[in-house]
Amino acid sequence: MNITRDAYKSLIREYDEKHLRALSEYRERKARAEEQLPRLREIENETASLFVSETASRIRGGKEDNSPRINALKKEKEELLKGAGIDLSIHYECPYCEDTGFTDGQMCRCFKARITDLLYDQSNIRDILKTENFDNFSLDHYSEDPINEGTPLSARDLAVRALECAKKFIDDFADSEENLFISGNCGVGKTFLANCVAKEIIEQGYFVVYLSAIKLFEILGSATFEKEESSASVSKHIYDCDLLIIDDLGTELVNSFTSTQLFNCINERLISRKHTIISTNLSAHQLQEKYSERIFSRITSRYTMIKLLGNDIRIKKRLES
Repeated sequence: MNITRDAYKSLIREYDEKHLRALSEYRERKARAEEQLPRLREIENETASLFVSETASRIRGGKEDNSPRINALKKEKEELLKGAGIDLSIHYECPYCEDTGFTDGQMCRCFKARITDLLYDQSNIRDILKTENFDNFSLDHYSEDPINEGTPLSARDLAVRALECAKKFIDDFADSEENLFISGNCGVGKTFLANCVAKEIIEQGYFVVYLSAIKLFEILGSATFEKEESSASVSKHIYDCDLLIIDDLGTELVNSFTSTQLFNCINERLISRKHTIISTNLSAHQLQEKYSERIFSRITSRYTMIKLLGNDIRIKKRLES
């Protein structure tokens, strides 16, 4: 589970507060119950004395057994509470970990669910992933007609291959160093496919950051030139996250700064074995022309190249509706 250190600390505090809140609420109810039923405190005191006496006896080698009396007191207490309609159980939100987040030294399922929730927040695309996921990815949007006379492949064939590459990327995520470069014309599902992958990776418990190319360089620029603390923090996540998605590469203003920052980002993430997905409208030739040879070399040699073609799916959906 890879969330930021601050987010993890905040989550631990959240669980500490929940646990203490449940205990505090229980103590208040217990005090009120003992006011209403004084016998409860007497039962508790006598039970404690019996436990202490039996423990002391066994330390000395004795065989004192107070369990019959302790059980009788327990039954009396239950009947008193039932008769008064009083519930003296501790009301934890999670009965498995009792709001500690851990059971037997392992993360409780509720804690894992909260981490996943935080990972969605960190990804920057929580709401988008409600609709842009594999459940809603349809090959019906892609034509089965050959793309051109020189190849038997259709837009659907390319989409099937893209889908296979995306699912292999997800399956191998923990053990591979794979990256994806998704290219194609506008509206053919590049961002949609990247978001499908993002959702699955987040569900596996990894830290995903999604940024448009324009936003990426805006953050890196603010961190570099304006020394903004918030931008510096986000820029750190750009390098450290398990999966970085750079959407619409090529829509930003390309200059020496953006080109250098892009190379640094790609190169550092390759060195640290962090995964990256890049989507773009640029062809391989345009990519080589627009950016440095070093960037072109890193991408073409270290990324799985995925091509999507076809008509603009967004326009098609609007026309159909």
